[in-house]
Amino acid sequence: MYTPSAIRVVRIALRLSLAAAFLSAVADRFGWWKPFGQGSWGSVGAFADYAHQLVPFASGRLLTVIVWAATATEATLGVLLLTGWWPKLVGAATCLMLIVFGTAMAVSLGMESPLSYSVFSAASAAAAYAVLGTTSPPHTTDGVKTIGLSAVVSL
Repeated sequence: MYTPSAIRVVRIALRLSLAAAFLSAVADRFGWWKPFGQGSWGSVGAFADYAHQLVPFASGRLLTVIVWAATATEATLGVLLLTGWWPKLVGAATCLMLIVFGTAMAVSLGMESPLSYSVFSAASAAAAYAVLGTTSPPHTTDGVKTIGLSAVVSL
């Protein structure tokens, strides 16, 4: 019976939880959570109003570009995380996007907002995925997978 290594399980959990968060946020912008009585924005217009709070200097076309760029970026990263392609690059891009988003929230809404919504925790999870996504679990010479201090040190 195959037992997955701890690193493999963590890698999968990181990428699937981040993918679910991004794809859920995109679904909310299109109102796909409304039939279930869920969601924060419910429409792209409501999300644009929120985005304007984060970047108050943007309006008109610039705000529209920011809203659609954020939506496209989150959808793309969500799909790439779901598929597991290019873990180092996707994890790093996800981390960077979350740091930018969290910083914008902190500057515009105060530090409590990104902390309460765990934005920086998610950025750390993305960084961990970038690192773990490229690390194979160590193997012993007899083919039995091992996880121990050597695996932690090699990260």
